[in-house]
Amino acid sequence: MTEPDPAAAHGAKHGRDELQRVWTETDRLVGSGTCYTVFGLGLAYLPATVAGLVDSGLDAPIRDPYLAIMELLIIPLAIGLVVAFAAVHSYAPHPTRTLSLGALVLVGMSAGMTIGVHSVVLTVGRHPQLAALPGAALLFSWTWPSVVYALDIAAWDLCLGAALLLAAPVFAPGPRSGPVRRGLVVSGVLCLAGLLGVVLNNMNVRNIGVVGYAVVLPIVMLLMGRLFADTRPTTES
Repeated sequence: MTEPDPAAAHGAKHGRDELQRVWTETDRLVGSGTCYTVFGLGLAYLPATVAGLVDSGLDAPIRDPYLAIMELLIIPLAIGLVVAFAAVHSYAPHPTRTLSLGALVLVGMSAGMTIGVHSVVLTVGRHPQLAALPGAALLFSWTWPSVVYALDIAAWDLCLGAALLLAAPVFAPGPRSGPVRRGLVVSGVLCLAGLLGVVLNNMNVRNIGVVGYAVVLPIVMLLMGRLFADTRPTTES
């Protein structure tokens, strides 16, 4: 009778352990709660965007008060995305943790850029003396090309789009996680497609990216929140 090989048995156990995630009750509550919060902020952001587009038209920048409302909503939404993707990293099985970490870093970069941009536009961008500054429109306006517009595109279309695609493999195909996986892919592809607006020098084309993060992504966050809420902890908090 052949004796079991302790090294092989240990290797097999280690392989099984690598596939397990470490998911605590805190991860479950914070992850699901943050995803639901981002979904709610997204619901508020979308009608403000639509109202702004109706008010100003597709060929002109969105004006206040709609622009100010959108900027105020974007800041907590960006913070919520960082926390939600930290939960994605905790949820990730071991073989996908490099991808989930990359996604988390990119979301952090996206949030840092967009919070900086909208904080500046909300404060310095509305200062009365700004009108006398030469080239102010090239720095602070939402008319392409401008510095703040380019940074915002880099944040939402490039960094966030890449992050969504990296995060998709974390969620295995299946009845519960499959819709999250597919939604992340669709949202990520649309965000990256928004970069064509820069290539073509046409910001109407860039609205493809807006659909990705303002329409599709909130739905994905709702699905992700439900998945996190239903995932039982594997260890104590």
